[in-house]
Amino acid sequence: MTDHTAQDIAAWLDRAMTKADADADRWHDAECSFHGTTLIDMTVLQGGATLCDCEGPASVRRRCAADRKLLELHAGRAHSCPVWDDDGDYDQRVDFYDHETCPVVQLLAEGYGWQPET
Repeated sequence: MTDHTAQDIAAWLDRAMTKADADADRWHDAECSFHGTTLIDMTVLQGGATLCDCEGPASVRRRCAADRKLLELHAGRAHSCPVWDDDGDYDQRVDFYDHETCPVVQLLAEGYGWQPET
């Protein structure tokens, strides 16, 4: 990947994690699949009360915090990662320079909705 693309994906991922963290409560107040509450249930609530006490928002925030630690380890710094090569073979150690994007950053970004260029 080029310098520009590696910086773009890391910046995009940082923004996506910040949004997920900020929206954790709003998502939970609107709909909780764990407890089966829906938007219809919202009509009986006043003042944006939380529908239930499940771990939805806390889980999202823990995930964002863990992903930020992975991003810090893998983005913008030289390091080695295991990868699958173009032949489908597993390489235990491939060096990535600070301007390159390793598979860990790409996979993290995909989890937040990043669409790799085709």
